[in-house]
Amino acid sequence: MADGVSSDTNTDTGNGDLDVVTLDLHDESEDTRARVRGWVEAVHRSFHEQTPSEEHLEKWLGVQRGEGAVLRGIWEQPDLPLAGPIPVATFGYFDKHLNTGASMLLVRMVTDVTVSPTHRRRGLMRRLMTEHLDEAARDGLAVAVLTASEGSIYQRFGFGVATSEQSVRIDTSAKFRLRRPVDDGGRVVLVEASSGWDSMRTAYGRFHEATRGSLERPGYYETWLRGYDWEDQSENRAQRIAVRLDADGQPDGFVVWAVKEVDDAYEVGVRDLIGVTPQARLALWQFVADIDLAEVAVANTPNLDPLPLALVDHRVVRVRQRPDHVWVRVLDVPAALAARPWFADDVLVVRVRDPLRHADGLFTVGVADGRADVTAAEDTVADVELDVETLGALYLGGVRVQGLVDAGRVTGSPDALERFAAMADGGPMPRCATHF
Repeated sequence: MADGVSSDTNTDTGNGDLDVVTLDLHDESEDTRARVRGWVEAVHRSFHEQTPSEEHLEKWLGVQRGEGAVLRGIWEQPDLPLAGPIPVATFGYFDKHLNTGASMLLVRMVTDVTVSPTHRRRGLMRRLMTEHLDEAARDGLAVAVLTASEGSIYQRFGFGVATSEQSVRIDTSAKFRLRRPVDDGGRVVLVEASSGWDSMRTAYGRFHEATRGSLERPGYYETWLRGYDWEDQSENRAQRIAVRLDADGQPDGFVVWAVKEVDDAYEVGVRDLIGVTPQARLALWQFVADIDLAEVAVANTPNLDPLPLALVDHRVVRVRQRPDHVWVRVLDVPAALAARPWFADDVLVVRVRDPLRHADGLFTVGVADGRADVTAAEDTVADVELDVETLGALYLGGVRVQGLVDAGRVTGSPDALERFAAMADGGPMPRCATHF
């Protein structure tokens, strides 16, 4: 359309002075460009980032177009006083692959969900989220995922915390000593941002294929790893990169870092550390510890990172926080459960409660040889009951059944719960190294 508003523009928000608009990112008209800039400004303002420059906007727009992203917002109607191009609520999504531990599942990735403080408690986020989940289900997506800046918001929409990470502070002084030095024939090589992307892409691809819970990375990672700072909106001259090569000379990891001065001492901020194998990760950590003049490193790591157990003194690694990371929302129970791994042959009837109805119902889950056949069940009694948020938490194996039983979130007879745990629990813990 000429004004850049897609055909699903909807003025019925339940608030007569507001319009819901889906942006056409390929429309160069003045009205659409103003709305796109306003949409980005609304997101930046909500996350306390600086106003986007024109150059930044063009980089961002190129990435969103490449991803096929859908960006939606709610705007005040133009005849209201002081109404302008900045929306009062934003919502975005794109589709990428999730490694479930058994398959690569195309999932809906939700991002940039914001509501202006001027329009809180008017049901705007609920409207955007529930309509989006309806849309994702119609599109045939079995699972939606997101990351959350606030922990209490998304449970009501059926999302459960499936992966977590930890913020750590590492003493990289002489106290940092591996019990066994990595000696697998690999080596670490320093590279420039302008030339290292192909190696990093290869290493991440190998990591993604090998790692349960990994998400395919959006295009803005390439822009960042090539040296653009999305927060400062400029070339990042402080960022450094090293690539780890395996014994065959193939990239199997990399580390991205920047050094800053803190209290008259140098601190290494590890911004991204990927290793296809535990040995590759340990080799990269040893490299970080060997950076001259710095005796502290800070990073986000998986909860079960092998580093503390590999050190002579595990207290070298201090955990500062354990934030949640990826939240999972199951939309299609048979398809979602068929896509994950299972660990004991058995048959149970599972009752899933979903107030939004997408995953609600009784399901017969039959497991044989590590794969599940899931069908709707009728005229029978459930062996195990749980809500859809809890199913999302269990989905990638980052939370075990018994812990949720103890919390009262999974119910059933002791025998059924034991059998369900044997079926559902097992395999490696999930790890996601993608932030979105």
